[in-house]
Amino acid sequence: MPLSQLPKDIRRQIRRFGPSMGRRPAVDILRGAIGAGLAILFVTFIVTTLPHSREAGIYLVSSFASTAVLLFVLPNSPLAQPWAAMMGMIISAVVPVAVLMLIPPPYADGIAVAGAIVGMMAARALHPPAAGIALLAVLEHEAGRHVGFGFAIFPVGVMTAVLILFAMLWNRLFGIAYPTRPLAHHPAHVGRARGPARSLSQRDLQELLVEFNQSANVAPADLARLMAAAEHRAAEALLADTRVRDLMTQNPVTVSPEAPLSEIVRKMTALNVHTLPVVDSAGYYLGVVDQHDALEELFKEFDVLRRPLRFRAAPPEAEVRAIFHTDIETVEGDTPVGTLLERLAHREARVVPVTESGRLVGILTRTDIIALLLEHSPAAHAEDELDEEDGDDGEADDGAPLPEMPGSSETAPSAPDDAEEAEIAAALHKTTTQRPPLPEDTQEDTAQSRAESPK
Repeated sequence: MPLSQLPKDIRRQIRRFGPSMGRRPAVDILRGAIGAGLAILFVTFIVTTLPHSREAGIYLVSSFASTAVLLFVLPNSPLAQPWAAMMGMIISAVVPVAVLMLIPPPYADGIAVAGAIVGMMAARALHPPAAGIALLAVLEHEAGRHVGFGFAIFPVGVMTAVLILFAMLWNRLFGIAYPTRPLAHHPAHVGRARGPARSLSQRDLQELLVEFNQSANVAPADLARLMAAAEHRAAEALLADTRVRDLMTQNPVTVSPEAPLSEIVRKMTALNVHTLPVVDSAGYYLGVVDQHDALEELFKEFDVLRRPLRFRAAPPEAEVRAIFHTDIETVEGDTPVGTLLERLAHREARVVPVTESGRLVGILTRTDIIALLLEHSPAAHAEDELDEEDGDDGEADDGAPLPEMPGSSETAPSAPDDAEEAEIAAALHKTTTQRPPLPEDTQEDTAQSRAESPK
């Protein structure tokens, strides 16, 4: 019967017995296998060249092969670090000798292994291959070949040290950090920290690993790197799957090329924005006017008016056509948002105009992208769950009223002087109540990204 025809629950249970490791590249497989083989060959050469090694009871231990697997195939594992390997092997060689002094075989077999595990865990030096050393010492005793405490020094301790040194050289040859580096906390590195690792200390990461029973599998520094990489991949996937048309502000407030400077200032002040798109009477995109250019032109006019002994009349008010920029590239609605991150990272690029057949259909701002990320943040999911528990009564658990949303009656713009500003303010008041508040340091162009164009 084909596997696909089995019930879903049965197929899920069957897959649990399949491989759980990711597929390793051929280079990694050969690197680990060749390194482990050369290391065992090297320690074998040492033992065989020693005079009267057989008579002196100096021989290889099968656990060395298991140790080589960890050192060369899984060098990032906490089980493979020098402290775990060296101390784990020595403890596991000492414990059975002490046990045999008090307890005879066959009872000593299990007690020696259990004691070795307790000793390794207490010393934070868990090394699974070392448990074989404990059982080997008891089996050698049963076979009439007694081992003493010197067995922990040679061959166990010395040969383990040789394997560790060989692993350090071999992994360094391939650019692998062994022993693993701890999480850096130097003040000079704080500004360069990325991802969740920038806010979690070494102790925080260790406690997290213990909580999920992964402290023997993943090092804290590797966990920090994994968390940062996962956060980066998730953000990339989110931005790559989101199109500009799904995130842009549709029908933004615009100005015409003939609009005077006073109209630009009024709209920017009412909407609390820094840029306005410029379109013609048919809605075709022409460019963008920036607050900096508007203020610079305004200062020029003020300077002329303040000149003493001015005999000429005041110059005519500047229009949009004299100060707007035409070099701002436009994008189409099906453009992935992720491709615009580098462009919006520059301070000069406040907005990205979105056009279809030359007509302006919307704009994309940095605030829109930040809002997208906040909607998918863990804090947002926690707030959603809290809202479901509290209901829609507008009151918190302690009876205190919830904070006012931006655009409420208490924070709405003051009454405008003319009908045009009233319509702009009404559009701003209407749309700002449709999104959750953003942090103060990310509210640049917030009103522009929320307002609808006046009718």
